[in-house]
Amino acid sequence: MTRHSSWRRNLARIILISGGSVAILLPAWLPNRPTVPIERGTVELLQAFLLAGAAVVMIGAMAHAGPLRVICRVIALILVAAFVGEIEDFVSGILGLPFPESWIIGIIGIWIIIDVARHGRACGEFFSKLGNHAGAGFIAAALLIIYVFNRVIGSEAFWKASLGPAFSEDIPKICKSYLELLACYLIFIGALGLSITLARRRPI
Repeated sequence: MTRHSSWRRNLARIILISGGSVAILLPAWLPNRPTVPIERGTVELLQAFLLAGAAVVMIGAMAHAGPLRVICRVIALILVAAFVGEIEDFVSGILGLPFPESWIIGIIGIWIIIDVARHGRACGEFFSKLGNHAGAGFIAAALLIIYVFNRVIGSEAFWKASLGPAFSEDIPKICKSYLELLACYLIFIGALGLSITLARRRPI
């Protein structure tokens, strides 16, 4: 009975996560719709929203994490730094407002270094076993999309070679934006899984 119930839960998780991935990318499949939010600002705001949501989830887990609270705080700070980096292009590039991205990320980075140095043993044990958790797999997949896969799919050379005369400069930009959006969604799912484990005060 327990095995059957576990099988159903796992299937439900797979369907929900896959459905979310499809929903995230759905607007990209409808290029002929004039109301599709493919503009740079809209997609970047969605990316920032997912990163902010992931940070909030980790902050919420801190109150229940006990001795693992520092882990939640470090992950939350990393996500906040990613949020700042994502929102900077929207604020300065689209709204035209000054945004001290480097200063904010630098302060967050110093905070992270101090936190890790003060709790080196706990952080070391956690990150050494991080690969055992499914949430880490989602985050690793997101990083592969951003730093590996996106370098190819988001490049003009790839689409020029693939499409030839039909190439448009908007194609690599749109593909890159939506792949980054999918990566942010995977980060959110991974952070959610990690937060549940940490809130239960369970080692990875």
